[in-house]
Amino acid sequence: MAQTMMNLDPTDSLARFDAALHALEGHLGRVFAEDGAKADPKELSALQNQVKYLTEERDQLLADLEAERARVRRLKSANAEVSDRLEAVMGALKDMAPAMQD
Repeated sequence: MAQTMMNLDPTDSLARFDAALHALEGHLGRVFAEDGAKADPKELSALQNQVKYLTEERDQLLADLEAERARVRRLKSANAEVSDRLEAVMGALKDMAPAMQD
C-alpha cells in the first residue's frame, strides 16, 4: 500500500493524498469490522504504520505547499518588476517616436 503510493507522481499531491486516504479507509474497515471481532495485532501495527506514513505525507504536502507559495510570491514580484520595466521602455519609445519622424 505505501509502496503503491510511492509509485505515484511526486508532483501530484492530490493523487498521493487520495491514495493514502483510500489505503487508510481500507485498514480502518478491516480493523473495525462490523462483526465486532477483536482487532488483529498485525492489523493494528499496520494501521499505526499507515498513520505514521500519512503524517509524514501530510508534512511533505505542507512543505510542498509552502514551496509553491514562495514560488508564486517570487513570480508575482518578477512579473511586477518586468511590467514596470516594460512601461518605462514604452514611455521612452513614445517620447522618442516624434523625434524620429522629423
